[in-house]
Amino acid sequence: MTPSRITRAESQAQTRAELLAAAARVFERRGYERASIAEIADEAGYSHGAVYSNFEGKEDLFLALYKERVARRVAEIEAACSIEGTLAERARAAADDFIHWLANDPATFLLRLEFAVRAPHSRDLQQKLATRVGAVPLAIRRLIESAAQDEPVDLRLPLDEVALAFQALSLGLGLEALTNPGTIRPRLAGDLAALIVEALEARNRSEAA
Repeated sequence: MTPSRITRAESQAQTRAELLAAAARVFERRGYERASIAEIADEAGYSHGAVYSNFEGKEDLFLALYKERVARRVAEIEAACSIEGTLAERARAAADDFIHWLANDPATFLLRLEFAVRAPHSRDLQQKLATRVGAVPLAIRRLIESAAQDEPVDLRLPLDEVALAFQALSLGLGLEALTNPGTIRPRLAGDLAALIVEALEARNRSEAA
């Protein structure tokens, strides 16, 4: 049986995926600043022209790659929405998943930090990065809203602010884990996330009483 030929769109999608995979390996080895389009093209086995046919340049490559990583993180948070339990238990699961992800894929977090330093100097980059990063607190907000369907949840703060606070907590612990290895135990993020939710809920019950 003669194998069917792939379409032009399928071929382009395959090339793009291979370039992204090669970029991930090069960024992990070299970091963003020292990586080059030439090295990424060689890693993927394509010409430089193939890179520029699919991406505007190195920054565009990174942003596409980071968008994929964010999508995976969002999927993990959404999986936490489906577990049985209270909001505190779901928050614990989502935070613990982040530390597990960090331990298995520190390179992506380090690249995110590189761009966090670059973004304040470029309004365009700032907006592009914010568009991608913003998917995470949005997923956290959905987690809280999902818990509210099972039990009343009144955190006395706008949900967007609560979601951003949980993301900031995770990023801070991640930074500490990478720069000071051994200081962050695996379940600390989950314990803190659950503690914050329980403290807010306890305050609400006390004020209501």
